[in-house]
Formats: sequence, structure tokens, C-alpha cells
Amino acid sequence: MILQTAALVIIIGGTSWLLFVSFLMFVQPMQFLAMLRMTATTRAINNWEQGFRLLSGIAFYVRAEVSKSPLIFHWIALVLIVSAALLLLLPLGWHSAYARWWSRKLSPAVVRHLAPVSAIAGIALTYAAF
Repeated sequence: MILQTAALVIIIGGTSWLLFVSFLMFVQPMQFLAMLRMTATTRAINNWEQGFRLLSGIAFYVRAEVSKSPLIFHWIALVLIVSAALLLLLPLGWHSAYARWWSRKLSPAVVRHLAPVSAIAGIALTYAAF
């Protein structure tokens, strides 16, 4: 019971982050792109990012069986856990360069149009977690 509650709190924290990011993408797309450029710029930032990703993946795994979408939660858990491990093992410069590349390729208008995707994902995952 405590583990399930902890997993739910972590998932709600992650989905709240998605909602915040979607708001930022819509209201301040240039600020979002600046934030994206900071991804993996230092080992400490990368470790925190991947630590939160790994923790979220574990939470999705723990919560899967009691969620409204167990199969989807298992797949999300797998993707988050494996990607966190890979991003911790990859050279830091590769991850940072990839984030900077996307920050140059995405225009503020495209970012603003993609904002609802993050919001819908955050709302849907929160709903499914209960």
C-alpha cells in the first residue's frame, strides 16, 4: 500500500511537470527552447534528469497493475528505465548536442502547437494512474 501510494505521488509529480512544460511551451516557447538547450549540459544536470526519469519509470512499473492501463504503464516503465540507463552511459556531449540540435530546429510556433500534446499526456496519465 505504501509503495503504491509512493508510486502514485511520483507519477503525479511527473505528470505535473508535463503540465508545467506544456504551459511554458504555449506561453513562453523561447524560454522552453532555452531550457531545452540546457539539457545534459553538465554531468550533474544529466544525472538529475536521468535519476528522475529512472524513478518515474520504476513508479510506472509499480503502479501498472492497479492502473487503468497496465500494458501502457508497463511499456512506459520500460522506455523510461532503458532510456535513463542509456542516457547515463552515453557520452554527455552526444545527449547535450542532440538537445541543442532540437532547440535550433524547433521554431517557437511549432513549440506552441506541440504544447497540447504534453498537456494531454499529463492529464491522461494522471487519470490512468488512479
